[in-house]
Amino acid sequence: MAASQHPVILFAQHEVMPRNQIRSVLQDEGYDVLAAADGSEALELFRAHAGTIDLLLTAVELPAVDGLSAYRQISTERPNMKVLFLSGNGTPSALALTDAWPTIATPFRPDTLLAKVTEVLDECQPMTEKHLNVILVVDHDKGRRDRTSKILTENGYAVLTANSVEQAEALADTIATIDLVISGIVFPGHSGIHLAEHVEASQRKVSTLLISHFDRALLHKMPGFSRQPEFLPNPFTAEALLTRVRRLLDA
Repeated sequence: MAASQHPVILFAQHEVMPRNQIRSVLQDEGYDVLAAADGSEALELFRAHAGTIDLLLTAVELPAVDGLSAYRQISTERPNMKVLFLSGNGTPSALALTDAWPTIATPFRPDTLLAKVTEVLDECQPMTEKHLNVILVVDHDKGRRDRTSKILTENGYAVLTANSVEQAEALADTIATIDLVISGIVFPGHSGIHLAEHVEASQRKVSTLLISHFDRALLHKMPGFSRQPEFLPNPFTAEALLTRVRRLLDA
C-alpha cells in the first residue's frame, strides 16, 4: 500500500453519530481517518497499517478494550505514537490527566478539535513510561480526594477518581489500565477492603494502598485487612504518598 500524502489519524469512538461527525470534520480538513468502534478494533487497524499512523484519537471509555489500554498497547509496539484523548460524560469525566496526556473535553466545536489535533501533531512529544501509570483514587471526602489527585497529577500520574467503593468497582471493571488503587477504608456501604478484594479477584496485577486515620492495630481486626499489607496513615504528606506510590509501582 502506498504511503499516505496526508497525516493519518486512527480514531476510536463507540458512539456511531459522534464517530461519523468527527470523522467527517477530520476528512474535510484533509486528514486520512481510520475509524474504529472499540479499542480492540483500533488495535487491529493499528497493526494492519503499521508505520502509517500519525495520531491516535480515542475516547477513554470504549467497549472490549478501553482507550487507555489501547494506547498503552500501541505505545509498547510504537513508543513514539502521539495520542489525543476525548473526555466527556461518564467514565472519562472521572479521569484527571496531566499536561503530558493531551486531552480535549467533549462536546467541542470542530475548529477547537482541529486546532488541538494540529497542536498535538506539531508540538507534543510522546509520553514517557512514567506518564503511562494510571491510579484510581477512592475517597468519599471530596477535599481529600481532590488533594490526593492533585498531588499525583502534579507528579505526572493519570488519575481516575471515585467517591464510593461501588463507583470504584465500576471504573475498575471498565478501565483495564489501572496500575494502583489508593482507597480509604471506611465508606458508607462496602469498605475499601472489599474494593481491594474485588480488584484482587480480577487477577490483574494491580496493587492497593489503603489510607485511614484509624490505628493499624485496630484495622487488623477487620476481616480481610491482614491480607492488605500496604497502609498509609492519614493525614499524610505529599512526599510520604509519592514514596509509597513509587515503591508499589516499581514492585
